[in-house]
Amino acid sequence: MSKKMFYFIYIGIGLLYVIIKLIFVSAGYLHVGAIFHGLVPTVLMTAAGISGLKSLKTGKVSRKVRFVIIILPALLFIITPPFMYFKQGGEWLTQGRLPVMILYQILAAIQFVYSVKNYKN
Repeated sequence: MSKKMFYFIYIGIGLLYVIIKLIFVSAGYLHVGAIFHGLVPTVLMTAAGISGLKSLKTGKVSRKVRFVIIILPALLFIITPPFMYFKQGGEWLTQGRLPVMILYQILAAIQFVYSVKNYKN
């Protein structure tokens, strides 16, 4: 797989964070404000992917960009459960929030493994 395709797939996975939130908000499980929480990882992942695509034009992706691309999904994986707990209190796994958290964790794990695998190549 080409490096360019890697960054497009990385960006695509990043866009899924907000798409998941949109689906759950439209189904009535989450409030509209939850979309903004879904935008944070989407914007960060998209910015990192675009940065990687831009650096491909110069010939080589810097270590900083590769580090950010690996660390963002790892941070999201670690931060999501405590953030949801502190934001919602004792009701953090009710009213459709558990499936969102599980999907976020799965996406972050896939993105992390995908990034590490690409980093080795």
